[in-house]
Amino acid sequence: MPSTINSLQEAGIKIWMLTGDKLETAENIGESCKLIKGKDKMDLTRLSTKNDVMAFCNVNEVNKNIDRLKTDRMKGVLVEASALAIIVEDEEFKKYFVKIAKTCEAVICCRVSPG
Repeated sequence: MPSTINSLQEAGIKIWMLTGDKLETAENIGESCKLIKGKDKMDLTRLSTKNDVMAFCNVNEVNKNIDRLKTDRMKGVLVEASALAIIVEDEEFKKYFVKIAKTCEAVICCRVSPG
């Protein structure tokens, strides 16, 4: 329920959603259940390619990304499975992704499957 998700976020609980849907569908689902607040209230970062991951998890940019994510606008990250696979394979990317994602209100991983 959207009201439950909103209450959890107001309590400071971070929510991650995993889905097999494609990025656009996952974003729409995130908006409909109020996990993400829409483009006018929440800045979203989309990670789909190796270049996206490298820019987001760059050691020189991590603190800038964290500072940017701590601004007044709530933040969310949408990660496609292909980008998540790149992150998981690299220890530095993994470390920086988790550090940055912990500052986000919501993280949506899409096109993921069990196993």
